[in-house]
Amino acid sequence: SEAMAQLAHNCPSGAITYERADGGKGEVPPLVNIVRVRENGPLSINAPIFVDGVDQGLRATLCRCGQSRKKPFCDSSHTAAGFVASGEPAKQESQTLELRNGPVNITPKPNGPLLISGNLEIVSGTGRTINRVTKAVFCRCGNSANKPYCDGSHTRVGFKSE
Repeated sequence: SEAMAQLAHNCPSGAITYERADGGKGEVPPLVNIVRVRENGPLSINAPIFVDGVDQGLRATLCRCGQSRKKPFCDSSHTAAGFVASGEPAKQESQTLELRNGPVNITPKPNGPLLISGNLEIVSGTGRTINRVTKAVFCRCGNSANKPYCDGSHTRVGFKSE
């Protein structure tokens, strides 16, 4: 049962879940909320996640290519679309957060970016902390010149989120 639980914990999208039948402790929220920037792929988040106020569990992958049919979540459309984006964005100076866990609220703006609030450490694909935030605006159209952050390109390219 421990091996199966570990398999679920390693699933970045939260698609693999489990319910303990042996009385063991289930998955617990992380001590540090993390969003991992995946090379040529989505944002993987591990935190207590709420999208537009709806509980999404502790793990999710968020589309950043603009092609997913399950926006704001990733459906792997980035592969067919040939999406290219570094998993190693430039580090930004930031202070260690006083509180590093707790709920993370995601608000997908219609035809625009993802607004995120909550304690969050942004980590590169290789595990390097690149920023610590309590609020962020992430690109989800795939066209920002400042990925993973929004630079307003969604307006220029006519991004449609629905």
